[in-house]
Amino acid sequence: MKLKLFTILSAILLLFSCQRDEAETQTIDQVLTLYLKSSTNPDLLNSRIPGSFTNVALLDILGIRDLIPVSGFGLLKDSDTLTYLDYPAGAIRLKIDSLSNENEETYYSQFVIRLSRPSNSTTPFVDDDTIKIEYKSTPSLFQISKLWYNGDLKFTKIQGEPNIVTIVK
Repeated sequence: MKLKLFTILSAILLLFSCQRDEAETQTIDQVLTLYLKSSTNPDLLNSRIPGSFTNVALLDILGIRDLIPVSGFGLLKDSDTLTYLDYPAGAIRLKIDSLSNENEETYYSQFVIRLSRPSNSTTPFVDDDTIKIEYKSTPSLFQISKLWYNGDLKFTKIQGEPNIVTIVK
């Protein structure tokens, strides 16, 4: 009888000692989908299409040394079989103190997207462009807020919409 009473009291004590963690979870919205096209080619990232780029590399500008390769990105195809660059993360992020406050912090990443074609192509062999991404972070949300391509603002986040950018070269 004492063993049953001890077991029941232990189970009740254990049940009440387990409390839910009230900490807020942070939603992460940082995956970038980047399409590249031209007026004559709707898919500059598809290496099978003549005139498209055959190699893509991302090189971090903010590292200890410039142009450190960024890993973690991939070239994928959408439902229309267009190739896009899928960039979830990988480049170094630095905090922008002048734009940050107690409730919201602002970070940025900056990297080169190096696009290359075969040397027998009529267009340049290597094309280096610069991408700067600004991120906003609150206790409940971390997301891309803006993207610049070669210094031109190309994307501003619309809440609830995916981070899809199309660049016309």
